[in-house]
Amino acid sequence: MLCGGLLWWLAVLLLSNGAVSLPHQDGWHDSMHGRHRLLARQQPLSNTTRPASTAVSTQPPITPDPRSSTRISSALTTIGTSSSAPATSTISGDKDTPVVAIIGVVYVAGAGGASLLVGSTVHTLAPGAVVSIIGTGPNGDTPEIENASNPAPSQNPRTTDPASDSLPATSAPSAPSSTSASPTSSSPTSSSSTSSASSTAVPTPYIILTSQNATQEQIQDLNSTLAKDATPNSLEQVTSDRTGQVVFFKANITSGQADAITQLSGVGGVTPDEKLEEEQPPSSAPPSSTSQQASATGPPGSPKTTVPNPADIGLQSDAVDELKAISQPPGSSLADLPGFGYASEAGKGVTIYVIDTGANAQNTVGPSRHEKPQATVANRRNQEWTGMPGTKGFLYGPGATKEESDFLNHGSCVASKSTGPAYGTAKDANMIMAKLPRDLSISAIFTLLVEISNDVFQKGIEGKAVINMSLGSRIPEKLSSTTTAYKLLLVALMAEDIVIVTASGNDAQYGIDDVTEYPALFGPTTDIIVVGAVENDGSRAFFSQGTGDQLTVSAPGFVDCASGRSSGSQELYGTSFAAPAVAGVIAVWLSQDEHKDRLQVAGKVAANVKAMVQSLAYSRIEGEPAMIWNGIDPRGLACPASGSSANQRRQAAASGCRATSAAPSSTSAPPASTSAPAPTSAAPSATASAQPSTPPKPQWSENPQGFQKVFEEDGVASFDYVATSDSASEGVTDNIEQWCLAKCTDQCASVFLYRQLQLIRGSYNIYYICNRYNSAWSTAFVQNGISSSDSGVAFK
Repeated sequence: MLCGGLLWWLAVLLLSNGAVSLPHQDGWHDSMHGRHRLLARQQPLSNTTRPASTAVSTQPPITPDPRSSTRISSALTTIGTSSSAPATSTISGDKDTPVVAIIGVVYVAGAGGASLLVGSTVHTLAPGAVVSIIGTGPNGDTPEIENASNPAPSQNPRTTDPASDSLPATSAPSAPSSTSASPTSSSPTSSSSTSSASSTAVPTPYIILTSQNATQEQIQDLNSTLAKDATPNSLEQVTSDRTGQVVFFKANITSGQADAITQLSGVGGVTPDEKLEEEQPPSSAPPSSTSQQASATGPPGSPKTTVPNPADIGLQSDAVDELKAISQPPGSSLADLPGFGYASEAGKGVTIYVIDTGANAQNTVGPSRHEKPQATVANRRNQEWTGMPGTKGFLYGPGATKEESDFLNHGSCVASKSTGPAYGTAKDANMIMAKLPRDLSISAIFTLLVEISNDVFQKGIEGKAVINMSLGSRIPEKLSSTTTAYKLLLVALMAEDIVIVTASGNDAQYGIDDVTEYPALFGPTTDIIVVGAVENDGSRAFFSQGTGDQLTVSAPGFVDCASGRSSGSQELYGTSFAAPAVAGVIAVWLSQDEHKDRLQVAGKVAANVKAMVQSLAYSRIEGEPAMIWNGIDPRGLACPASGSSANQRRQAAASGCRATSAAPSSTSAPPASTSAPAPTSAAPSATASAQPSTPPKPQWSENPQGFQKVFEEDGVASFDYVATSDSASEGVTDNIEQWCLAKCTDQCASVFLYRQLQLIRGSYNIYYICNRYNSAWSTAFVQNGISSSDSGVAFK
């Protein structure tokens, strides 16, 4: 479980003013993108490069659905320029119409108060407040407040909390409530009041962190001081379930009071709790820059390792191509695949936490332009949220509207791509939507992280938890303490066997190839899994950031998914939607007993999962990023077809089915029963329980067609090959040896041929794999422990 040190590092992180990703909101003028370096992920490709800034840059969720550049008229008012601004200016306006601060100007808030945008932060000014702006940073071009005074302190604005304006929806959040920020009622008893530190400054929201070794008495004294100094009704506290101690306080205090409080015993640090601006994604996506059609031929590469198919495979025969690509084995094309194949455990017992903008709990998936007519009928019966077989719920960050909704049409798609019945990769996993507030603050996102950690602890699901973070932020070098603390916090979470998956970013469309955001930048030095985006054929998506070891893996980034605004589906793109597909694949692995020894090692689950992701991933196209593979080979399988009723086929298509052999001899077998098990007194069928005998092994020649047999062994496969083929896809049923050797042409120097035995409903489905090498055969190519393979032979 997380130790006290984790909470201390959380405090340090909160102190550092690190930016967090935030959602888009309608109404911000395009100039905001330049002023704040917000990721213009929804902007058209013709958008100009945004100017650099040394201020903390708050980033929206990595979401591109860049559909339209249309913006509502400007909500910002710019007064003059840096060269012609007046020495003093009286201003007005609310937080939605802030005045952009100019270096060298003194601003006076009018009778109704005002909002002033300084750098990337909107400050609310009380009537009569006076603010002086100076230039800082290496070039003196970063605006900051030099001093502030308020002749009318009694009219100081108080921080609003949208969470207080609404009640929980009918579905209660599936999370602990003890970590939620809550008002404190402690009476002021401390003699160390700091009220005189700055009696005229403007109170603003601050976060006050307790130190790692703070005593209970010191925390109580701090609480008393804050109760005396803070604006009435603004004092709140966030408490850890793990330690029972306050992790941090939130209060509206002046900068002078903040400086004085920093010196008190038991205080780890004090930092402004700044609100983060938002912008809204447009509504229609442009076409992909390259074709989304499946590659007609098999890929040139292969994974570093392989895993045997599980005994029971789920098959979604109506899956969209981006799902099929995830279960595309080496040597195949999407056209070879009967659907999306996945282990039938499907993530059962594993919880995926999605930190995002909420989810549309009432979404009924409608038709997509990619779906077949029969699939449309089935998917209309599905609900991507309510239809999830696993448990599901909402966890609300402070300030989040307690409604099971998606206020930015982002989280719905992310959830759909991880656990959705139609579009998800882990169809039976549990889902917790950790909903961000619309008016996002630094404290809100870290409160959610504390709650997620506690939820895992309370449920005892270490090793069965995955966090998806389709968001990111840029943190300047001058705030290196922020990045250090952020990294240590996430490392501590992963030490608790919580796997963390994040998106790489979308600014390659602006010529920025390297990863530029946190937490993705931590990928090369931690066990965080960083996911880029590719086309369905494996080519890098035009917007996807990440090169070399910056990426752990890539996944399809042009997706169909549940809509957050309507009852239908939508088409979006972005690394935001590649990441949850990988999170779902991981959840399935964590649910499989056959991977328990490989993955479930206390304290090393995150590291082991990352290694498995990397070992199975492979490039579908030479020179392109390694793409996720879930290890399933669905070739030669099919859902109930000719021998099944129309109703059975519809049910199978709607939720995925247990795959059956595509061989004619098996199509008449009845589908797996979904009814209740028979009474225990009923004798089991001998044929149902008996293991079928292994079919006779083929006899390989010693010197066929000019080749020489140099190796033979059961229970093995091979890897690091340059090309591969399977007999099922090509319809080959006899003369297997000749079929494989005939493929060894041009630079091919050796082959490895083996039989694959899939036990499906009491009978074997048999096909052969032929791997080719441009070098002499070596036992270094052998992959041991493949129980579903036999009759392996190498020829050179």
